[in-house]
Amino acid sequence: MRYVRNGLPRDSDHRIPGKERRQEMKKRPGFGTLTVHAGEEDRSGYHPSSMPLYQSSTFFFGDTQSGVDILEGRKEGYIYTRIGNPTVRAFEDKIKALEGTEAAVAFASGMAAIAAVLLELLRPGDEVISCRQVYGGTTAFYENILTRLNCPVHYFHPQEDPDEKLTAVVSKRTKLIFFETPTNPELSIVDMARIAALAKGHKIMSVIDNTFATPYLQRPLASGIDCVVHSATKYIGGHGDAIGGVVAGSRRFVTRLRQSMLLSHGACLSPFNAWLFLRGLRTLHVRMDRHCGTAAALAGFLEGHTRVRSVLYPGLKTHPGHATAKKQMSDFGGMVAFRLADRKACRRFIDRLKLCRTGVSLGDTETIMLHPANLFYPKLSDAECLRKGVDPLLIRISTGLEDAEDILADIEQALKTL
Repeated sequence: MRYVRNGLPRDSDHRIPGKERRQEMKKRPGFGTLTVHAGEEDRSGYHPSSMPLYQSSTFFFGDTQSGVDILEGRKEGYIYTRIGNPTVRAFEDKIKALEGTEAAVAFASGMAAIAAVLLELLRPGDEVISCRQVYGGTTAFYENILTRLNCPVHYFHPQEDPDEKLTAVVSKRTKLIFFETPTNPELSIVDMARIAALAKGHKIMSVIDNTFATPYLQRPLASGIDCVVHSATKYIGGHGDAIGGVVAGSRRFVTRLRQSMLLSHGACLSPFNAWLFLRGLRTLHVRMDRHCGTAAALAGFLEGHTRVRSVLYPGLKTHPGHATAKKQMSDFGGMVAFRLADRKACRRFIDRLKLCRTGVSLGDTETIMLHPANLFYPKLSDAECLRKGVDPLLIRISTGLEDAEDILADIEQALKTL
């Protein structure tokens, strides 16, 4: 790994770029430069150091024709924050630049973004192919909403051969392939290039939830993926103080989302949350380096611990998706998962933590632990949990920004109680 004590990058990562790199930067700024500057061009003439917060529901126009021109896209401007807002647009433009897409549109939450994509692409009777390991809210949307539309979901497992599995379930009614990589919470790896090729071969859309990796660690469109969604609540915001989501993709598809899902369903992002996300994005690359370094240290520690049954982290050479992750990611992420002997041990471990917090979110400054089986399904047996796709022995760690030694010490003392 390229990290040292406390998860900090080596000094060599911060050397002044050479001539070739400087010439390349003239064509496209580096990621860190984009996180700071993209989307925040001054349009007011006052040259603020921070993008202004336009906390306004309505925008006035001088005459009727000006309003008509804005509504019909002939003139730049804003009418109503549910449709568009300068602060929200700055956030969308920054995401567009970081993901390398033509456009982006923000929503009130990550689930609102996912729901908008699915509802825009599907009609009653259409079909979806999805990775089995996805965020629980996405699975709930499949089960509670898509079933009402008679839209069946066909699943594939990350460990299955995608060519064989997907070819077997695709049909004329299939409209999209939806997946995550790394997956939540097992951290399995899906080959983005193979999924993209299969989707294009069958003329269906490929959609990825890129929340865990962020555009700093992987840019799906470079692998041929059509559309990217994020829960901005997580690493993009990074401070646990705002909820939001965003979709990035082609200008044509994003325009469809803006004109149908955003306008008619109304799940718009608040300007204040957009402002918080802009602040969070300015340090995304710095925070992710820290998260990744700490995760690598935790994975190495847990892998050698006698009370830990197994460790799931793409950066470990023993991980089945390590080679693919190394190919398509610049680093392996800030999430780690591991298994203990039984659910009683999992509960005892979680309850004995002192520094690390217990909660359902991730990507915050604090290290957050979650044992899904005991929290969400306390009355179900291990076998019943497995039938629901929940690993009864798995604990998920979202590494925070604390000193790695302090996180390790807390985990070690909790493991000693088992």
